[in-house]
Amino acid sequence: MSKIGGGSAAPGLYALKIDPEIVTKLSKKIPTNIIITGTNGKTTTARMIAHFAKESGLNIIRNHTGSNLERGIASALIQNLPLVTSHLSPDLGIWELDEAAFNSVAPKLNPDIVVFLNIFRDQLDRYGEVDNVLKRWAETIKKLDPKTIILVNGDDANTAKLAQSFKGRIETFGLESNKIKGEGKEPKKPMNKLDFEAKNIKLKGLKGSSFDLTISKASRYALNDKRQTINLPLPGIYHIYDTVAALAIASHLSLPVNQLASSLSTFQPAFGRVEKLAFGYIFLIKNPEGATQVFKTIAPVMKANDRILLALNDNLADGTDVSWIWDADFERLTINYKQSLPTGERLTICSGTRANDLVVRLKYAGFNPKQITVSPSLENAMQEARNGLKGTLYVLPTYTAMLELQRILAKQGLKEEYWNE
Repeated sequence: MSKIGGGSAAPGLYALKIDPEIVTKLSKKIPTNIIITGTNGKTTTARMIAHFAKESGLNIIRNHTGSNLERGIASALIQNLPLVTSHLSPDLGIWELDEAAFNSVAPKLNPDIVVFLNIFRDQLDRYGEVDNVLKRWAETIKKLDPKTIILVNGDDANTAKLAQSFKGRIETFGLESNKIKGEGKEPKKPMNKLDFEAKNIKLKGLKGSSFDLTISKASRYALNDKRQTINLPLPGIYHIYDTVAALAIASHLSLPVNQLASSLSTFQPAFGRVEKLAFGYIFLIKNPEGATQVFKTIAPVMKANDRILLALNDNLADGTDVSWIWDADFERLTINYKQSLPTGERLTICSGTRANDLVVRLKYAGFNPKQITVSPSLENAMQEARNGLKGTLYVLPTYTAMLELQRILAKQGLKEEYWNE
């Protein structure tokens, strides 16, 4: 049984030692392979594509456990080996790839579709600066079959540059307004019209958003109607990008986008990605832009009795360099507090291996030190955060803290164990 979020990579690690070409060999048995990479949104986008595929009756294989290195891909393939090698072969392989792993693994998967969601500073100790990641991506896509369909975030100036490196066709997706423009310099020449675009965007707080999906006339996947209204149950601008990317892929798979739009009402995000619990929400934060987008989402709806639990770890899977917190816009939460709640009390709990670093950052952001509690043990921090809670608790953990949190919640009977979801 796969443990969702457990990152079960051990089988793949051993398999690769026995046969280094196992990913290449087994992936060839899958008719269509899709790769999703980028700094933020990989898991949500992959999960949404899987949702659309299942709604359309397709059999899929994907590395749903959260292990997005080659060993994670290998594990998913060998765990489904009877399916891959039988007459019941899957229709589709959906693969999340780490930004760095993309360069060595993508050619082995011989993908039919590749999606570049965005590129932001993330885990500098592993990836280096954005320019280094982008350069390697550009070198890798030169090696891909020109028939590969490549979809890039056209609002991100960096991912848009990839069009210069690929011999085949690159299509773009993005938003008409509320754009997240990324960290690159805007090109001197305006980009051509987006192939897949969200227009008439309406944000509905934590309830989600709605927008109209438009597909360029130049695309052979144009909708029957000029626009398709999408009601998205996930909050935040960043989830609109994930959804447009997923719908673009659905179009390329010739799935009925018009019908799939309504199926989003039953879509459930992966654990920790806007996870709703009886007492509040869990939002994963792991880099400056991702955290800032979460702050933008929750700041307008926070009230005086609400609390925040922040958990910052510096394990390998989080990135050992936590300097990114100084580039995340914690001030946004403070500004909202001062404007809307001049006399309210908000308790903030800092947890994790680098809890004290969080405290310093929050003090500089303008948080009242008297309202900050330090509790390095996440289990103790959760108890403190919930004791006497009158409002909503917003839990904002980094990756390994999120995994630990899931175990704590399951142990306390507050939710199912995450691999059963």
